[in-house]
Amino acid sequence: MPDEKNSTAQAPFNNPDCDIILRSCDGVNFCVFKLILSLASPMFKVMFTLPQTGLQSDDLSVPVIPVTETSTTMKSLLLLCYPTANPTFNSLADAKGVLEAARKYDMGGTLSRTRDLIMAQFPSADPLELYVLSCRFGWQYYAQAAAARTLEIKDLGIPKGECAGLRDITGLDYQRLLIYHYNCGVAAQAVPRSLVWIKPEPSDMCMWTCTREAKRSPLNPSRSVFIKESRVTTSWFDEYIVSTRMELLARPCESTLYESESYDRAVGKAVTCSECLPNVVVHMAKFRSLIAAEVKKVVGNVRLNAD
Repeated sequence: MPDEKNSTAQAPFNNPDCDIILRSCDGVNFCVFKLILSLASPMFKVMFTLPQTGLQSDDLSVPVIPVTETSTTMKSLLLLCYPTANPTFNSLADAKGVLEAARKYDMGGTLSRTRDLIMAQFPSADPLELYVLSCRFGWQYYAQAAAARTLEIKDLGIPKGECAGLRDITGLDYQRLLIYHYNCGVAAQAVPRSLVWIKPEPSDMCMWTCTREAKRSPLNPSRSVFIKESRVTTSWFDEYIVSTRMELLARPCESTLYESESYDRAVGKAVTCSECLPNVVVHMAKFRSLIAAEVKKVVGNVRLNAD
């Protein structure tokens, strides 16, 4: 009689013609074929050459190999080995269990497929969790991408609570993330410090005015000679620049500029000026789009150290 404590997995893992059964730690039998698993896993290939001295299935009379993975993990893992539809992970934690199992059984191809599915199924997952996962499994490209998304986190290095996933990476991996975040902040805050990157110079903007310096001509004292032209910014714009630099150091990303309270404060002060009032909203919106593009550019040039 079948063991009432165990159940059989759903198709395609209920085939009575199977030649091996994998039993999950929660008592689910997966009826599978040695050939398929041998092609996917060198570890299983070697295992199947050894004498099968484990349990015997009462109903199918084939060897049973107990495994330490749950039925949820085994189902996804085996689906990735079989020529069937890809599994859908319920959570990042479930996907992580499959990754651990794939590495345990030396399934290189399954590891790669699982990685691609994770990135496709969890595009908006916590970037810190994705960074931890990428470091743990050596995915340098995805670690860089996840690190870039952590720039949305203000003051990343200031403790705000425990992140359980951090136990899965080294202190060096986390330090590299903090260094990357800081370097991006330094690069971002340098953008509003110098406006030389604006080409051509928007001389028509109301936040600054041009002044011409001149001196008397030695040949004709009644005539002035042009020396140079300089740009003088308004006080409310100066305040905005100072605040923006501080905000970008703490959170070096484009979103900071579009969610900035200092921006609203600057415009609020500007509209009280009769000279600035007619154009300040349009001009500041234009300036913000320009500075956001430059911040994106300079931050994109900062790389996560993975040596």
